Amino acid sequence: MSYFKYLERVAVGVVLAGAAGLAACNEQNLLNVPTPDVVLPKDINGAAALPAAYAAAIGDFQVAFAGGYGSGLDNNEGIAQMSGLLADELVNAETFNTRIEVDRRATKVINGTTLQTFQDLQRARATTDLVAARFRQFAPTDPLGPEVQALAGFSYVLIAEAYCNGVPTSRINDEGKFEFGAPQSGQQILTTAVAKFDSAIVAAGAAGATTALNLARIGKGRALLDLNQPAQAAAAVSAVPSSFNYSIQHSENTGRQNNAIFAFNYLEGRFAVGDREGTNGLPFASLNDPRLPIIDAGTGFDGETELFLTTKYPERKAPTPLALGVEARLIEAEAALRANDLNTFRAKLNDARANALTYTEDGAPNSQPLDSPPPIATVPSTAAAQQNLLFQERAIDLFLTSHRLGDLRRLIWQYNRAPDAVFPVGPYEPDNTSKAGTNFGTDVNFPIPREEENNPLFLNSGAACTNRSAGIS
Repeated sequence: MSYFKYLERVAVGVVLAGAAGLAACNEQNLLNVPTPDVVLPKDINGAAALPAAYAAAIGDFQVAFAGGYGSGLDNNEGIAQMSGLLADELVNAETFNTRIEVDRRATKVINGTTLQTFQDLQRARATTDLVAARFRQFAPTDPLGPEVQALAGFSYVLIAEAYCNGVPTSRINDEGKFEFGAPQSGQQILTTAVAKFDSAIVAAGAAGATTALNLARIGKGRALLDLNQPAQAAAAVSAVPSSFNYSIQHSENTGRQNNAIFAFNYLEGRFAVGDREGTNGLPFASLNDPRLPIIDAGTGFDGETELFLTTKYPERKAPTPLALGVEARLIEAEAALRANDLNTFRAKLNDARANALTYTEDGAPNSQPLDSPPPIATVPSTAAAQQNLLFQERAIDLFLTSHRLGDLRRLIWQYNRAPDAVFPVGPYEPDNTSKAGTNFGTDVNFPIPREEENNPLFLNSGAACTNRSAGIS
């Protein structure tokens, strides 16, 4: 296919804007600490270390959120694609059992793929927490500080939305000693996230850091929506412009900086865009929506699964949206729907449509994006249909940005839908000879990897999720 050859010829050398310091800074000792998985508190001992610390925080968050692609430890899936695989955004198009487990909603606690994603997300949480604290200590008015604080809040949100109840959050203290964390419910983790966003909002306001301010506002609104507080969530995001866009940047410089969603979809054909997966899944591949154009590229890695490519991520350096003004409008729309204010509901949905990111029909990076979708003329008459409309709009606008799994969980515990009416069900890929013969499982979130049994507080709690339900308590 000539388009793939075109992609492979794209020149290498674009710098990752948010994390250029990872390759260019001189403070290499910060990243070459005795414990290579973490940045130790003692290594950030003054304001001079903050630029490298900021780069480390951005880099760790990028890998946890959207993954990386290369050799060895650089080749991993972020939570944006793994949560999409568990939900209905992606289907497995290859033969790795660890990924099939996720796609089939039957992930074991011994799973190397999900272990790496869990570790990456916990590392991002620990790094952003630490770096945000050092900014408060050494440069409290630096606008980069509240940005990192907001990313710390997002790391907690991503954990709460993706994992079962009972996730520990351990840390390394200022003396360099490891402190094990006790298992926490999703509600506890989200409450912590709200506090971190509040802190970022105050600091960003004082520093005049508009980008960090709106990033934190959207994060707070998202966390409050997860906590089933839609009115408060709408209030939190009301001042965010609809045009706001905070995306995690990627680069062609190194595998770690590549967009792994692109790599596993385009380059390897291991994950394909879903299309009515397990009967309940949305028809992502056949919606024919300018916010989600799809390319049919034949069959995937397994030689059987239809390989649908998303033009949202058509190259290694394609950015992954984390927080959009469009999401702020969708949060307000949901609050209006919950208040039975259908006029405001439709107006907010149409505002989101008018400002939504759209992509090119053929996926070529330099092509003109398609026009925005037309406005919604009328709202369905039934509550169920109104909810379906809302969550489909969210699914399209926030596609493969680690929102869909949390939304499916909310449909269960906030909107009283049955899990089997929300998640993919029935025979698993019955037309695929290498995978037929099994059914979808019952997972509505990820389990905590068995390796967490090294944590005595986790082991004393029963060494398992305290609750595998879709709820957060």
